[in-house]
Amino acid sequence: MRSYDKSYLPYVAENVGTMFEYAAASGFKPQAFWEMFVLSDVAKDIEIGNARFLVGYSAIDLVNFVINSICAGAKLLAPKPILDRTRYYWAGWALAQYQYESGKTFYEINRNFPIGKVLDLYDVLHEADITKFFDIADEWMKAAAPATKLQRIRKARGLTQRELAQKSGVDIRSIQMYEQRKNDINKAQADTLAKIARCLNCQMEDLME
Repeated sequence: MRSYDKSYLPYVAENVGTMFEYAAASGFKPQAFWEMFVLSDVAKDIEIGNARFLVGYSAIDLVNFVINSICAGAKLLAPKPILDRTRYYWAGWALAQYQYESGKTFYEINRNFPIGKVLDLYDVLHEADITKFFDIADEWMKAAAPATKLQRIRKARGLTQRELAQKSGVDIRSIQMYEQRKNDINKAQADTLAKIARCLNCQMEDLME
């Protein structure tokens, strides 16, 4: 379930992009500022759909909130720069949309898909449909995610997905979806878990994430 109505998303994406652009244009090291942002209450308030941080503040306000969350009482002293929609704007704009669509936190996204990698994609993707960015972000997130318990136990038993499917009677597509986390194994039917667990000689609880 999304934390706020999608009608707010264009403004949020615009504001986060402009925030990042403004910070970079004002002399902050872009990667250092983004690290500050993902750890700040500003990011958390956007993630939970706090209306003040969705539509109530300007991008400059957000910069000051981020700085203040790290160093209380600090203020952005640089004069307002002329803003262009550079790679910094695009990266913030794209990541705000991906955060909404994926439901993951900005911190989790940055941990697995670092801002430097996002900025490197600007030349290739900034004129492409945003869904292409989502696809690449998903690939990074999946690649960085640890193997599921099901996958680790299956491999420890020396079984392929097909062999597990044949031995357990659970169709191979279901096993693939659980291992790819496209389906939540914690919500699998008890008889499905029982079949897999018996085949792997483990407890059902051992398979749950």
